Amino acid sequence: MTKQEISSRLQSVGLYSLVASCVFIPFSSSLMGATSIIALACWILSGKILELPKMLVTRPLVFLAMALFLLLIAGVFYSPAETAEALSSLKKYRELLLFVMALSFFTGNGDKAVLAEKCFIGGSILLLSISYAMYFGVIPSERYGYSTVYHITHSLFMATLAFWALQKLIEGAGQRFFWLLIFIATSINLFYIAPGRTGMLISIALLLLTVFQRLSLKYSLFGVLLCACIVSGAFYTSHNFSTRVNEAVKEIQNYQPGVSRTSLGMRFDWWHNSLTLIKEKPIFGHGTGSFAVSQKRLIKGTQTQPSDNPHNEYLLIAEQVGLTGLALYLAFLCGIFITSFGRPKPYNYLLQGVVVAMSCGCLMNSFLYDSHPGHFFAIMSAVLLSVPSAVQDEGKRI
Repeated sequence: MTKQEISSRLQSVGLYSLVASCVFIPFSSSLMGATSIIALACWILSGKILELPKMLVTRPLVFLAMALFLLLIAGVFYSPAETAEALSSLKKYRELLLFVMALSFFTGNGDKAVLAEKCFIGGSILLLSISYAMYFGVIPSERYGYSTVYHITHSLFMATLAFWALQKLIEGAGQRFFWLLIFIATSINLFYIAPGRTGMLISIALLLLTVFQRLSLKYSLFGVLLCACIVSGAFYTSHNFSTRVNEAVKEIQNYQPGVSRTSLGMRFDWWHNSLTLIKEKPIFGHGTGSFAVSQKRLIKGTQTQPSDNPHNEYLLIAEQVGLTGLALYLAFLCGIFITSFGRPKPYNYLLQGVVVAMSCGCLMNSFLYDSHPGHFFAIMSAVLLSVPSAVQDEGKRI
């Protein structure tokens, strides 16, 4: 077997491993990690990584992702954290490299990008089915309740699946009854069963995004009012939804700095700590993986609970690699959103939804730092950026 044949086979293995990872992103950490690592290894061993210099010049999104990743690598060298801890934090940002790798694999393989998108939908539907099976006692529930993943992660994928189903339903490209059932089942799971407030917030944001995507300005106000009615109806009919919202209101009203032990109360403390640390070193931050060490110094003698991250990706990046890193991350998000307008429908709308879901989730959690959300954002962004422009445009705008 020639060197070229070995490279070709490695590229095929890597590409299909990446497609397989899209199935596992919503529900399995181990399988998601294994398939993405195989893909990354094949990208390097096949020599396809040698495309990187050209991609850096011709694709601004690749430049932004790699610039942020390299800045995080540099942050390891001036971080006050132990080297092992700093490297562990750097590893959590491998999704930036996965984005570049996925874009490299799917560029020129648009049919595999379409397959990967379908695989992600299939994995999300499987997570939905598992959740309902646990809820009705068909299979035993795990430590996360009615899901195989943490409730915040579960709610993210329920919100994105509902958005996907709604887009497919509006597109009307067949199987509308199926997508209507998925949308209803996912919405019920999200607002009536799953406890994740982050997913509820993302779902509302994606619902509003759909209004502005699909309706003209003339009808957008009507669409917003309809969304408000739907959300209000869910609030008054769902004990799960109303309880979580009321808890959030109480947590805000009763917040006491350094004393509150509620979900939002501790977040407020961590956000305040982050802002203090950012002010100390605003340009390049304290270094990769530095938050836990720097916060420990800051909260010594107080009752504030320690954390390894402030549960806000924007603040976490700024604390580690300064406003320079934050500017790169925001430019990366905005760049993907702007680029989406050149993609075929409905993939442009789906890509915008991925960015909005990630942007909203990063307000309350460190989504790029977290494994499942980070993989979802990196790989699905690359997938939707790689769908061939020849896909039929049947989008509708009233």
